[in-house]
Amino acid sequence: MMRQIALGTTLVAGLLAGTLPVAAGDEGHDLGLVTWMGRMQYYVHKLGLSLDAGNRALVGYYVHEVEEVIEEIEKIEDDDGVAVGSLVKKILVPAFEALEGAFDSGDRGRLDAGYDRLIGACNQCHESANRFYLVIERRHDNPYMQRFEPRVFGVETPNQPSSE
Repeated sequence: MMRQIALGTTLVAGLLAGTLPVAAGDEGHDLGLVTWMGRMQYYVHKLGLSLDAGNRALVGYYVHEVEEVIEEIEKIEDDDGVAVGSLVKKILVPAFEALEGAFDSGDRGRLDAGYDRLIGACNQCHESANRFYLVIERRHDNPYMQRFEPRVFGVETPNQPSSE
């Protein structure tokens, strides 16, 4: 009986893990457009939450992760008759590069506007691919088990438990 329960639990965990858009160690494999877009959405949302929290270090981390995903999506020449890589290079890359420049400048307002332009570029890309039903919007809710506020060692920050 225990073996059946363990097997069932293992199967369910494996199925769930197989559908996650972010899995470690699978770089360089052909994951398919839907998986890469899932990763893009995951990292772009976390980038936005990091921006909202004013956590520059975390913003930098997610800017880098988004860049890596864009580089992988650029390699997809065609998906269901859509020249994905070409669209990404034409529409998404310039918006991302502007976001990167805004991050490098340290200007919070410029960075926030760049983030919104990146999301707009995602929607423009979807429209150009005749995928009008794929609409991305900026969200400020946090569904993750992660705190996005910067942690200052020795100083209590919001949502950080007291050491007493």
